[in-house]
Amino acid sequence: MNKKEIAEIKKRFTKTKCSFTRLCGCYVDADKQKRMTLKEAFLGLPEEEMFKYIDIFRKTLSGSIGKTLLNMEFPTEQETKEDGTQVFLMKLLQSKLTDDELLDAFYDKVIENYGYPENYFIILVHDAYDIPKITTDGIENFDASEYVYDYILCSICPVKLTKPGLCYNAETNHIQDRIRDWLVQPPELGFLFPAFNDRNMDIHSLLYYTKKTEELHEDFINDCIGGPAPMSFKTQKAVFQEIIEETVGDVVNYLSEKSN
Repeated sequence: MNKKEIAEIKKRFTKTKCSFTRLCGCYVDADKQKRMTLKEAFLGLPEEEMFKYIDIFRKTLSGSIGKTLLNMEFPTEQETKEDGTQVFLMKLLQSKLTDDELLDAFYDKVIENYGYPENYFIILVHDAYDIPKITTDGIENFDASEYVYDYILCSICPVKLTKPGLCYNAETNHIQDRIRDWLVQPPELGFLFPAFNDRNMDIHSLLYYTKKTEELHEDFINDCIGGPAPMSFKTQKAVFQEIIEETVGDVVNYLSEKSN
């Protein structure tokens, strides 16, 4: 996916434009135990909750391509094996997140392969985007839509205890000790499946998100997506720099030998 295609999907992440059909989630504690699961009609959520989720979804498609956003293709075997990762994600997509057994299996995969040592929240949302045609003037024509982009978005967010402190209690008109609670943080990783390439569904690819460019979570990629994990941005830069240095060095040596 390129920057323009990502922007086209993200601009739908507003209360008036989104058409998310179903929201599912699983809260996992530090002992890798499922503490809570949820299944909701997204548009039936209270407005403030809806805004908070939309903000998380936008962050899951944020950053730069090649750094926090990585285009990944499934290895061929993952599309042909009965238990392949692409095959599994296709089943999850086709179920529109209504199959409890598939959802539990997905949560189990994440818990087994995501090495986060504290509490976190797995969020899945399904959407069907009626892709408008773009006129020569760059205007969207929804009446001429021919294809639907059916996709799921996964966001995995740390859940951390708020810091202790004092707060003002308006009911008692006193300053008092603040009640600490567990707060869902911005996502650490996630993915969009299938990819939205050439403004249409590409079931052979997905868009992967990582908040920290040097923490790609290789086990998660290998076992939940099918890997292999791509090189991190820092590693790519180092390899490129090494190639440049070797090339320049070879040229200098050649010119030096030729002058002698």
